[in-house]
Formats: sequence, C-alpha cells, structure tokens
Amino acid sequence: MKRTRKKIIILNILGIFFVIVSVLFLRSPIGKALLKSKSHFMVHSADSRVLYEPGAEGFADRIAAFLPTAVEEVEKGHYLSFKKPFKVYVCSTQQSHNEFIANPTSYPIRGAALKKKVFIAPSAFSFKGLDTHRESLMHELSHLHLLQRVGMLKNRRIPHWFKEGLANLVAGSGGEGISQKMAIRSIKEGRHLVLQEKGGFLKSLTKVILAAGLTGPMFHQQNKMFVNYIHRVNPEAFKRLVLAIQNGEKFSISFVKYFKMSPQEMWNRFKSEL
Repeated sequence: MKRTRKKIIILNILGIFFVIVSVLFLRSPIGKALLKSKSHFMVHSADSRVLYEPGAEGFADRIAAFLPTAVEEVEKGHYLSFKKPFKVYVCSTQQSHNEFIANPTSYPIRGAALKKKVFIAPSAFSFKGLDTHRESLMHELSHLHLLQRVGMLKNRRIPHWFKEGLANLVAGSGGEGISQKMAIRSIKEGRHLVLQEKGGFLKSLTKVILAAGLTGPMFHQQNKMFVNYIHRVNPEAFKRLVLAIQNGEKFSISFVKYFKMSPQEMWNRFKSEL
C-alpha cells in the first residue's frame, strides 16, 4: 500500500511538472511560433511549393521564378538531392516573419529554415540597399538540405562556422556591407572566428557571433572566405567531407580524415596566407 501511494504521489508530481513546463514552453517565443497559424498563406499559382501572405504577392513571384534554379544550385553544392519535399513561406512583414521563426530581436533576419519549411522575410528583397532574395533563398535551402540529411540532433553538432560557411559558399551570400579587405584587417587585429570543432545544443549562432566579438555581417564574410579557402585547397577532399557529414559522420573526425589536419590547423594556414 505504501509503495502504491508513493508511486501515485510521484506520478502526480511528475504530471504537475509536465503541465507547468508545457505551459511555459507554449508561452515562449518558440512555443508561440509553433502554434502560429499558417492557414492564411496562399499557394502560388506557378509553384505550389511557394506560399505567401496577403500583401507579399510580388515577393512570392520572384521566389517562385527562382526556386527551380535555387534547388539545382543547392543540390550541386551539397552533391546530393533534397531528401524530402519542402515549402517556402514568403512573409509580408518583418514582424510576421520574426514571429514564425521565434526571433525576439528587431534585427531584419532575411530567412530561416525550420523542419520542412523555409521562411523568407521582406528584408531579403532590400538588405543594406541590395536585393538579396536569390542568395537568401539558396542560403536557407542549404540549411534545410543539411537538416534533412542529418536530422536535428546531428545538425546541432556541426559547428556553426562550417554550416554558415557552406551555405554562404553555395549561395554566394554573406558579408553584405563588409569587404574582404575589412575582414582581413579584422582577422589580423585578432577579431575573428573562434573555431569550435563541433556545435552545441545551447550554442545559438547569435551567441557564437557575440562571443567572438563580431557583427553578423563580419562573421559571415570571414566564414565565407575561410570555407571558400578550404574548398580551393582541395575540392575533392571538400566534397568527401560534405558527403561524410551528410551521411552522419562526425565533423571533426571527417575533417582530419580528408584534409590531414584539424580545422584549427587549416585556419592557421588560412591566416598565414592572407
């Protein structure tokens, strides 16, 4: 009897704890984002993979027109086709986009990849005076492609600098407003990437950028230059590395296996040649 009562008490406590955690989660930005209705999005007549909010018709037209090319470029850059179907949601306002991706800041993030979806914001069409919707779409599709191949848990273990660098390499994106000369000067002055050989469940991209003392555009310019350098050093080894991590192999082990040096050693070589 006593054991039965203890079990009932423990189960009640666990039940109450689960309810509290669930309520807190659903009230969080992430919880609200997951529950936010997308029923008002309309399917684009030219490509059913593209959906858009009222008022974003013009943006959606440009995304739908470029989507086949974007898919082709991303599959070529990842050496594999997309594993699953996906949808691209084009938002009419930055606020709406930020709510869907649980971004609590006012920074005009241009897009995001979440599960089977890509979200594109109005800022993708006017970022620092540039129309970057093509680059933004390919960048987020690169993230989605990798996520499809490795799953959420393994994707979190790949270092941010490589995931962002690969997406920037594939898309030709990143570092808008920051020239290579500015990035080189920053690196030589000691303000540069901090290379983690693996990601982390609690290490968001924003935290990684802030920890390095960089702005977002500077971070992206530097990682684009570095990953592009890695690709130039040995294109075949780079291909094998990308295929290996998409097959679920550990990033740091695969890097050493194919390049015969660690990412940090490659970074030191990159810096010495600037």
